[in-house]
Parts: sequence; structure tokens; C-alpha cells
Amino acid sequence: MESSGWSFEDDRQQHVALAGRPARVLAYAQAAQTLGQLGVPVVGYFGSQHHADSGTAAGLDLPCVGAGDGIDLDLVKSLRPDLVVGVTYAGEVYGVTPAVADQLEGIAPSLRIGIAGDRTLPSVIGRFHELASALTSTDLPDSEADLTSALDALGEKPSVQVVALSGGTETDAYVANPAYWPSLHLLADAGVQFTPTTTAGGWEVVKWTELAAKHPADLVLYDQRPNSLGADRLANIPGWSEVPGVRTGKVLPWNPEPPLTFTTAAAFVTTVAEHH
Repeated sequence: MESSGWSFEDDRQQHVALAGRPARVLAYAQAAQTLGQLGVPVVGYFGSQHHADSGTAAGLDLPCVGAGDGIDLDLVKSLRPDLVVGVTYAGEVYGVTPAVADQLEGIAPSLRIGIAGDRTLPSVIGRFHELASALTSTDLPDSEADLTSALDALGEKPSVQVVALSGGTETDAYVANPAYWPSLHLLADAGVQFTPTTTAGGWEVVKWTELAAKHPADLVLYDQRPNSLGADRLANIPGWSEVPGVRTGKVLPWNPEPPLTFTTAAAFVTTVAEHH
């Protein structure tokens, strides 16, 4: 490690100070994907309940120390992290209990980046850029110009009704509040018309039998994570097939936890524009 000190102010307004630049980063899956794309070496990652069944996260060829509350602390110690990077929705270390978060903090100092609420996607990406710049001396391979171009192309498309949702249970769908999720907020700011939701939080719970009436969308963005109901189970839910976008085959995969880079955001916006 470098002889000079290293510090970073995280989104809890906590000042993390170390003797030198961290060289062995353990991160939450989404943060690990993001930092990896930005050229920061990551030694391992942990997931949440959304990754528990699959045991892995897409795009990460790294040791997984566990998911949710099933964190293997011995494996964490064996990786010798000198920094733990978590994401937070409301100040917590997302995906684990406070007890597990404290155990991770006992192994290595931690910092948290806020990724939801009133934050715009460019501002969240900017925070990861700041962190990546502090963790590596290389130029970041990520340009906001790509996202700007994609948003310009989206703005030229005619408006259709859009809904983003996750398959919660056999009886309930979880409809995403676009004001809460930065990637959806980005689309809304670009003129995409989302069906109205009735929650200030992340999800509105809607009966599948009422989904088409409450959210008659022409385009459906569907949660692609392992915890969301798959195509085989959706096929047996009558309410699913009643949504106009489902009937016409306009269903696109949506990742509520994407790598937080301009490149990933631009690809998402481009896909939506192509099917809008």
C-alpha cells in the first residue's frame, strides 16, 4: 500500500480514513460489478436475498462470500479485504442484517454509496466515479457522452405507456415507483410515460388480477433477477397475459440492480428506445 494516507467521505457522511490506498476491495455484488467495469480490482463480493438462490451475480468471476445473512466470515477473512464497499437505500448496508454488517466492519473498514430515493442516476454514477478515481490511478473507461446520445435518441420516440415490475408472488406483482429507482427516473425525465403508482417507496403491491386494469402498459420492463418469477411461472398467472404489452410481446428485461456506469445506463436506454 502507498505510504500516504487515503480517505473518502461516504453517503452516510462518514469519513473513512486509512493509512494508504485500499488494494483489496470486497463489495456488494452491484458495487463489485460497477467497480470492476471502472477498472478497480475487487477480490470478492457478497450478495443479498436476491442472489441467494443462484449463488452468483452476472458478470462477476470472483469469489462469492455468500448472500443475505449467509455470509461466510472465514472466507471473507481469507480474502484479506482492506475495504468493504456496500450500497444503501436508507443508510443501512443493503442485503444483510445490522449484525452481519457489524461483523464485516470488524474485518475491514466499510463505506456505503446511496443508490435510491431522490438521487438521479447520473449523480449515483458520479459517486462511483469518485470512489473509483480514489481507488485507482488509471483513467476511467466510462463516458457520460454515450448516455447523453442514448437519451437524445429516446427523446425522439413517440410516447407509450410503460410499467416496470417484479414478479413477487403467485398472487401479487410488485410495480416499481419510477421516482424511486434512478434508472427509471432517468427514463421518466427523458419523457417516458410510466403508469402512475400509489407509493412513495420502491414498490406498489398489486394483485395480478388487477394489474392490467391499474397498469395498462404497452411496454413492460420486467425484473430479471433470480428472485423474480420466471417465464414458466408467469405463464400460469392469468393476470400477466392481460397486460397489453405482454399480449403484444413487448416485455424487456429490467435489472433494478445494474452496474452503475454510464456505459450500462446507455445500453439500457438504447434498448428501451428500440422497443418504444
